[in-house]
Amino acid sequence: MGLFSTPQGAIRAVLLSQVLMAGAIVALDLRGAPGAPAPGLFAPPAQGPGVRPYRPDLRPAAPGAPAMRPMPEALEFSVDDNTIRIAGQIAPGDADRFAAWLDRNRPSGTLVSLDSSGGSVADALAIGRTIRAAGYDTEVAEGAVCLSACPYVLAGGAGRRVAPGGVVGVHQHDFGQNTILPAFMAVRDVQRGQAGVMDYLTEMGVDLRLMSHALRTPPEEIAILTPEVMAELRLVSG
Repeated sequence: MGLFSTPQGAIRAVLLSQVLMAGAIVALDLRGAPGAPAPGLFAPPAQGPGVRPYRPDLRPAAPGAPAMRPMPEALEFSVDDNTIRIAGQIAPGDADRFAAWLDRNRPSGTLVSLDSSGGSVADALAIGRTIRAAGYDTEVAEGAVCLSACPYVLAGGAGRRVAPGGVVGVHQHDFGQNTILPAFMAVRDVQRGQAGVMDYLTEMGVDLRLMSHALRTPPEEIAILTPEVMAELRLVSG
């Protein structure tokens, strides 16, 4: 039986990752912020078949378009073909914007289609809870991405699916600013934030082992989840 094969093993892995993350935060503080990540979500693997460079400002091209296209800096909400569409980077305050948008527009559709490179974890969790409370389903359509914090929005769906050609990926998250003086306080923020994510995944019925994939992948990279892994972790429903 592997380290992550039980809920207890998953929790132990998360706690071990916090120790490693503490050292990483201090190291980042001492050497400064990292350089810009390598371009291209589908560039050659960074450290294995399922790991790619992470670029939150870009998304794969539409058919017939250039190689990559910009990802909106803040979420855009729309309704198309009776489907609620959420696209863009998740910025602080977007959860409140989404709730207000739903209240104004009162869409009749019950499917939320995602195309997001992630961003604010707290807002992703709040959007996911809004989706679950409304009884909506979630999907990542063919050609769309759901990266970083976005899979937590995906997890909010009462039913969840990822189409062939949809890309879902996770990595470590930042829960605070990195400066030399508050480095160890930042570690506390990270631990508190990770605990909140674990509570959320449990609430949504998603296997906590999703955290192990995220915690072992640095923020400048993204670990792409295979359909088999997503099914095993219950990130997608049957």
